Amino acid sequence: MVKPLFIALAFLPGAVMAQGTFLFTWHGNSNLFQASFEVTAAEMQPGAEWNSPLFLSSMSVTNPLGYSYHGGSSSSLGGGVNPDGSTWYVTFQLNDYSPGPEVLLGGQGSQGLIHEKPFSGPDIYFEPGYWIYAYVPEPSTMSLLAVAAIVWRARTAEA
Repeated sequence: MVKPLFIALAFLPGAVMAQGTFLFTWHGNSNLFQASFEVTAAEMQPGAEWNSPLFLSSMSVTNPLGYSYHGGSSSSLGGGVNPDGSTWYVTFQLNDYSPGPEVLLGGQGSQGLIHEKPFSGPDIYFEPGYWIYAYVPEPSTMSLLAVAAIVWRARTAEA
């Protein structure tokens, strides 16, 4: 019974997958900043706005000194849009009220900019660069149930 189990598992990746996410990663010209964010598959559709809790909470930027800014709190705001399904626009502001700097980032298509500066002051760090993104699939409930059923069947057949 072990052999059919391996055969079934080999074809399982072809099972229906649920809507995954898209991970965007920053590649700066000077490698000053490390940054990333995620959007849902629905937000990558033509005409969709980027305003999901996933997008807002996944924004993360680390400056050259290792200090990190994160989205998802009342001190951050941002949004984006994917008007035609291939050319997206994004803007985001991440604030840290204790020491006082803010990070502003933006992008159009794959091109972008990141600024770190004091509120209403000149740039501390500025970096042009580009964003790349990759699809991150998530298995559907049916796929997970199919794996469980196959394993359960294999174990009961061996007993």
